[in-house]
Amino acid sequence: MICVGSWMVFNAKLIYDSEFGVFVPLQNVAPTLPGTVDYAISWAWMIRGALLLGTILFVADLSQSNRWLLRLWYVMGLVGGSIAFLGLLQKATGAQTIFWQPPPANLGLRVSTSFATYYYHGNAGAFFNLVWPLSAGLVVRAFATGSHPWMRAMWTSVFLITIAAVLANTSRMAQLVALLLLVAICAQFGPLLLRKLSGGKSVALVGALAIGLALIAFAQASHFEQALNRWRLQSEHIPNDARWQASRVAVRALPDAGLFGFGPGTFRVVFPIYNRSGSDQVPGTWRFLHEDYLQTLLEWGWIGGIFWALLFFGGITVSIRGYKGHARRDWAPRRRVLQPLVIIALMGVALHALVDFPGQIESIQLYVATYLGLCWGSRLWHERFT
Repeated sequence: MICVGSWMVFNAKLIYDSEFGVFVPLQNVAPTLPGTVDYAISWAWMIRGALLLGTILFVADLSQSNRWLLRLWYVMGLVGGSIAFLGLLQKATGAQTIFWQPPPANLGLRVSTSFATYYYHGNAGAFFNLVWPLSAGLVVRAFATGSHPWMRAMWTSVFLITIAAVLANTSRMAQLVALLLLVAICAQFGPLLLRKLSGGKSVALVGALAIGLALIAFAQASHFEQALNRWRLQSEHIPNDARWQASRVAVRALPDAGLFGFGPGTFRVVFPIYNRSGSDQVPGTWRFLHEDYLQTLLEWGWIGGIFWALLFFGGITVSIRGYKGHARRDWAPRRRVLQPLVIIALMGVALHALVDFPGQIESIQLYVATYLGLCWGSRLWHERFT
């Protein structure tokens, strides 16, 4: 992927002048070979891409240490909980944009879709769906290992705050993905928790009641009714959503992308050309397509798209095979708890990417790269415990 993207930058054919809205030709070394249509954007994207790939390798190596694996787990849970708390606080106080800033002058009377540190609620929901499964795992670990009561209380609070942020978020896809993740996690860890709590059924019942009341309180404070209204009032508008029209425009551009695409990160400058030239024009400015897989094919072509698929879904496959083959016999308990949650969270963001663009947001990319590092690093975990 580094070689493909770097060649596209090295052999750049054009650079986009955003002030005048025109492409300026560049002198390149091989005019007949593929090259990006915007040197500046692709160069910046390749720097970020190289750092993300380096993050995967770094985390894969870091995960070989039991101590640092647990520390990394703690940090991801605490960071996610803090961002979720910020979002709930903004909801409760009626903030229109992030950090209580005044809305932009061109916003008009439209309802802002910001939540926590994200301008778009769909990205916020995708981030929380990456984080809350790991928070749930910390709760499972705290109760399964007999941790100190304050540790149980802390991680339970972090989990409740993070899951409440998903419920308070108005992204319908994020809520649907969260429900599917919850079912998968309950199927994976439900029997374990029932066995651990079977000796204190009354305590478990009181705890479940307390969690339910806490979620109700969070929902009231964070105006959960807004999310319900969005489901009720706009469900009939889903077939006419502009994202489907944009996807049709992108499909029309796909044959011109070829094997190597238009160049990393170039969707924002390529899409307007095909949008203006067709009969099914989509209004507005589109920096990202609400379909990560199709946008990847446009920017990277079929060759690059296959490489990205191998990195992402290959990591999940390797992790699943390692878990089935070595977890019970060779892995430490914390690894047996963490790894299924990482796999479930990655499957959730892969599903969300069908209708949104979580894969284009830097913070979500960092978490996905971290999770992929855990997946690819798990290939070596059994060697440490044989």
